[in-house]
Formats: sequence, structure tokens, C-alpha cells
Amino acid sequence: MGVALFVVLTILFLQLYSIRQVGYSAEWKDGKALVTAGSHPVAIAWATVALLIFLAVIRIKADQTISGVPTLRRRFGAFLIDLWFSVLTVSSFATIIPLWIEAARTGHFSWNFQRDYAVSTDEIFALPFVLANMAVIFLHFVIPFTEGKQTVGCLVMRLRVTPPFGTEGSFTFRQAVQRTWFEFTGLCGFLWAGKDRDSEGRTWWDRKTNCTVVLVEYQ
Repeated sequence: MGVALFVVLTILFLQLYSIRQVGYSAEWKDGKALVTAGSHPVAIAWATVALLIFLAVIRIKADQTISGVPTLRRRFGAFLIDLWFSVLTVSSFATIIPLWIEAARTGHFSWNFQRDYAVSTDEIFALPFVLANMAVIFLHFVIPFTEGKQTVGCLVMRLRVTPPFGTEGSFTFRQAVQRTWFEFTGLCGFLWAGKDRDSEGRTWWDRKTNCTVVLVEYQ
């Protein structure tokens, strides 16, 4: 319940402190550039708490009993929570890097900047930075599988993904990566993803990775 409340309050904090951007973007079009980056001390504080929550979720064992088969809508909700949680956490921390680079270039630090021109570091920095952020966000989904635990979104929505060999245990890193990739692919097609569910409520990506998603009750 506390984790769910923390996720909901995130939106209120962003509005309350008028945080316009958390992240970095660089666009080039028709010879013109638009480079923006932004974070906030409140975003850093939130991300620190979020990181501690993530570590607690994958370390603390909660007593659970399987209570049924979740709807695909519930599973999609868990996916959206995880995506929001991971993107905001990673962006809050990672954006310090472009802000620091801009401060070194201009001689003063600001929590956000926007400019309509590019500098030499933009083209070198932009793509590796974005790819590194995407990799860390992907790991947010992968690591809980390797620890035999739930993601933050699954905890909030009372879901658990069972491994290929039973109802308890952890995935190998390779299995976790494969499972996460197929789940991303499947849930991105949410509107038609549930049409092929079998009698156990398994989707095509569940069957492909030999997993079952169950609804749980906390003791």
C-alpha cells in the first residue's frame, strides 16, 4: 500500500514543484538543433527513495498465496507503473551528467537548460547517453526476475511471474532478458495481445518463455 501511494504521489510532486522536465533530449531537423535537459532537487530526492524501494522489493520476501489468474488489463497496469517508475528514477539521476557538462561549458550550473543550437559534445554524447538510459531501464525489469522477486509494478498490482521450472525460484540472466524482451513486445500490442490466451490465462509470450503470471494475496 505504501509503495502504491508513493507512485501516485509522484505526479502530485511534479505538479506541486512545477518540474517541467526530467530528462535530456537532443533533436536535429533541417539543419537546426534543439537541446534540452532538466532535473530538480526534489526529483533527485524522489529518485533516491525510489531506488531504496526498488532494492527493498528485490530483497525482502513477502508471504504470498496464489489467488487466481490476473486480467491482461491488470498486467498492463503493472507494466505502465514499472515503466513510469524506472524512467523517472533513471532520468532524475542520469540528467545530472548533461547538466554538469553544460555547466562546465558555460561556467555556471542550472537545473535546466534549453538552447536552439548544438555544440560539439552534443553529437558525441546524445546517442550513447540515450542508449545507456534505455539499458538501465530495461534492467529494472530484468533484475527482479534474477532475484526471484516481483517488480515494483507487479508488487503494486499483486502479480507474480512464475519461472519455467515451478512456482518459486529465480530466472537465469539470459532467461530474464528473454522474458522481459518478449513481455515488452507483447504488451506494446495490448489491444490484441489477449486474444490468444489459453485456459491458464497465458499469452503467447508466456508460452514462449514457459511462464505463468498469477494473482497473489499478501499475508
